Amino acid sequence: MARGTTSFQSFYDSTWRFFCSLRLTVVTLFVLLAGCLVGMFHDQTWTYEEHRNVWAQAAWKLHVYTFLELNDVFHSWWFGVFVLVLALNLIACSIERLPKIWIDVHNPQLRLPDPRFHAMKHHVHVQLPTREAGLRLLRQYFGHGPLGAPYVPADAPNSYFFRERQRYGRVGVYVIHIALLMIMFGSILTTEFGIDGMMMIPEGGGRNFVQSRGPGGLTASHDLGFQVHCTDFRLKTFTDGAPLDFESDLVVTEFGSQVPVFQKTIEVNDPLEYKGYTFYQASYSPRSGEQLVKLSLGPHGGERLTHTLAVGEAAVMADGTQFTPVEVMENYGGLGPAVRIQKVSPDGSATHFNVFRFYPNFDPQVRRGQYDVLFLGFDRLYATGISVGRVPFLPVVLVGFLIMFIGMYMAFFMNHRRYWGRLKQLENGSWEVALVGTAKRHPYQFEDEFKKYKKTASDFLKRLNDEEPSTTGA
Repeated sequence: MARGTTSFQSFYDSTWRFFCSLRLTVVTLFVLLAGCLVGMFHDQTWTYEEHRNVWAQAAWKLHVYTFLELNDVFHSWWFGVFVLVLALNLIACSIERLPKIWIDVHNPQLRLPDPRFHAMKHHVHVQLPTREAGLRLLRQYFGHGPLGAPYVPADAPNSYFFRERQRYGRVGVYVIHIALLMIMFGSILTTEFGIDGMMMIPEGGGRNFVQSRGPGGLTASHDLGFQVHCTDFRLKTFTDGAPLDFESDLVVTEFGSQVPVFQKTIEVNDPLEYKGYTFYQASYSPRSGEQLVKLSLGPHGGERLTHTLAVGEAAVMADGTQFTPVEVMENYGGLGPAVRIQKVSPDGSATHFNVFRFYPNFDPQVRRGQYDVLFLGFDRLYATGISVGRVPFLPVVLVGFLIMFIGMYMAFFMNHRRYWGRLKQLENGSWEVALVGTAKRHPYQFEDEFKKYKKTASDFLKRLNDEEPSTTGA
């Protein structure tokens, strides 16, 4: 029985030492760094089939590629394992060292024995004639109060003093550990439960499913739980037809209700947010079907109205005159886009003429009919491309970064320092003032601090000699 217990204890100790090892930390960080570099420089937007077509020429490469899931590094099994190992390493190191440091921070050794006083690297020693003079000097070091504050009560005939500064600087590294754990687990949960996908909503229609990338680069559908409708899509173009800007009118409705619960016109860099989802204007796509023509019609020299017509659809004026686009020409005789218009008068007579996109004054100045016809351009129904994102645990990650900055300040800018003072009567009747200290970092700065303390003691002794030159000794 004891043998089994010993074997288990040995296994437990070795496992615990393994997870507390600094070497494990270095190796894990190196592997994660290598994975990040692979993910940065190896295209992660391709699907597995696309990668397989590239790597199929070498079978062994394909096996390695498939085993390591290099087409989706940040969701691969080995990347997740090493992130978990790093988290366990941080937890084990914190459990191993933090309690001891915490106890030492909150239960410091208030009185140092004589051997430790003499062993301290940083020290100040001075002999004074009276106990009152020693207390005056120690008050300059430790503050004011009955015997200087904070202090250790007198132990006649000697008195001991203690003070420390920035004691929580020693736990800064463990605050960083906590912050890293929050960032890692928050990122993992965000990756698992977050959404980063697309949805194409036809103009006049609605959708409630988002197409997102799942494990292994496979496409997955996510149900929003509500519907997003596009009531109108507007595309603005330059005179040459190149897109200038585009925007969509979105309306959100809950299932079983046609009443809008939220609506907004979105454009690039101005998204819609609802129930933790963010809808960005990302792209657009023309819908298959007939091309529409935008015509400006009105009395010659008077006010005109804009009509959006399909080929063969007529616009009727007040007197019954009809204008019907019958043919669309992308480039007519090198003059650019044009439309052939059929005019049907109230008496039934029909005529045909052309109007040009880049020459808006052609019809009013050349044809000079009863009505002016201007060709404003083509129009058609579109499907708006909406990028949908949800980052459910982003606050956890942001708080983790905030805590990490606090921990970095504590670890690198807070220097835990301790000071011990002792007032001891010597055999010759004089009193020895001893001040020693230790610091966890910045030794040169701490040494300069004790040089100032030595100068303070020297100046004090000089003043005391000036006051009582006959009774003061060094």
